[in-house]
Amino acid sequence: MRLDITARALALALAAAGLSGCSGGKGPFRIVQFCLTGPNEIPAFTAFMNEIAQENRMQFFDRSGQTHDELQSLASDNKNVPVNERAVNIGAHQGDDFSFGAGNLGLPARQIAIGFNGNDLGAARAFSNAVVKKLSTRWRVHEVPEGRGAAPLSRCT
Repeated sequence: MRLDITARALALALAAAGLSGCSGGKGPFRIVQFCLTGPNEIPAFTAFMNEIAQENRMQFFDRSGQTHDELQSLASDNKNVPVNERAVNIGAHQGDDFSFGAGNLGLPARQIAIGFNGNDLGAARAFSNAVVKKLSTRWRVHEVPEGRGAAPLSRCT
């Protein structure tokens, strides 16, 4: 039961983070996930992704605070709603060409999932490859198998 609720919360979070946003409701073509050292690293991660967005002339958004408040409100009526100590819900897009959404909803606070999407699949793939390469200089990135959603990593290293 808990896993089912976690999976649903993660699916909602990824959708809210823009993983399916700019491409007519399609799911992401690629999802990666990794572990931060702890929730205290969230601001550095957010700044890191904002910098990538700016380098690529993307419109960046950060709904982390609003998402946390919304989840707190939902959890007051439904104790099965998972609420992290620190929610992450960020993303960016360059029109419909390519986008990313990142979040930790349905995951432990220090675990992040990032989905990539876009109508220009060539540009979107090139963008996702460049982002994963940059992320890999700082964190150990795991590819989520195609057709599956991110799930809590059993070991954060």
